[in-house]
Amino acid sequence: MDIKSAISRSTILILSFWILEMNIYAIEIVLKGNAHIKATSHEQAERILDNNCSNTIHGQDEEWFSNAPSRYRTRASLSTKFTVTGPVVAATFIEVPRRTVRAAQDRWGRYWHGLRWAYPPLSREHEQVPVYSTSLDLTTTAFVRAIRIDAAEAVVAKFTQLTLDLLDDNSRWFSSRALGDEGGSDLPIVLSSALYLVGKSEGCQLSQVWPDGPYLGTEFVARIDGFL
Repeated sequence: MDIKSAISRSTILILSFWILEMNIYAIEIVLKGNAHIKATSHEQAERILDNNCSNTIHGQDEEWFSNAPSRYRTRASLSTKFTVTGPVVAATFIEVPRRTVRAAQDRWGRYWHGLRWAYPPLSREHEQVPVYSTSLDLTTTAFVRAIRIDAAEAVVAKFTQLTLDLLDDNSRWFSSRALGDEGGSDLPIVLSSALYLVGKSEGCQLSQVWPDGPYLGTEFVARIDGFL
């Protein structure tokens, strides 16, 4: 074996060893987006939001996300774009096996449908029910591929303040490909598809965004709104 071949072989062995030594770290992060709720009054919208937070939705369920005109929205939907605001307060990195990433991105059976459906009487009257919006915080688990925790921290720091389009790019953010052994991703980070609804972002309030005037029709209450 000549010197050039020996050097090439040694380089491959070193790179292979480095790849094998890469770890997967997990940390809870906060995403900030908009929630849209159809309700016949501001008070009803507040009750719907307050009583339906602390639930977990599936980020790969596209029916949760809507860019439809306001009058045609279902009872509740989320914006497609979310800003990463950083780790949850006091969250720390923990090292996890790769199977944890796969489990966190699978279609788990008990995810919540909640207010995704429209009111039963999808009629012209329903289309006139106002839409209220607010900034909403969600949390999820971020998985980072890095050789050490300080390297994982650097990845999350780069990730913070990015805007993620969960509807169009869910194949990227909810896929483990960016953590693959080939290490080809510039940002080796992916998300759990379990998105936990925390509540209104700090300092934000629900406000009517459609239509401009007050609602004068009848109150719509569906069976699933039993808390109203």
